[in-house]
Amino acid sequence: MTDNSLSVPAYDPAIGVVAPAEGGTVTIEIVNGSVEILGDPAGLRGLARMCLALADSRLPDGAHIHLDAGINPLDLGSASLMLARHATPRHATPSTA
Repeated sequence: MTDNSLSVPAYDPAIGVVAPAEGGTVTIEIVNGSVEILGDPAGLRGLARMCLALADSRLPDGAHIHLDAGINPLDLGSASLMLARHATPRHATPSTA
């Protein structure tokens, strides 16, 4: 079995979130209320790098990346997408112990 691996630079507050792109395309579609992410291998790796960069423990909550149609990696027919880091997901409910 061959492993896949991705890396991103460590977070630097002077620079912000950095997720190197390698090209490729991704399309975000909303179909019957469901979000569909379609992409070629390079585009999906780019999206994965963005998620990995946002997972860096040094990032402040609220750090985010806006992706708009026609801006790498989203193609022109894509819906916009925002990826964001939150320590506690908005839908999570506090535990009652």
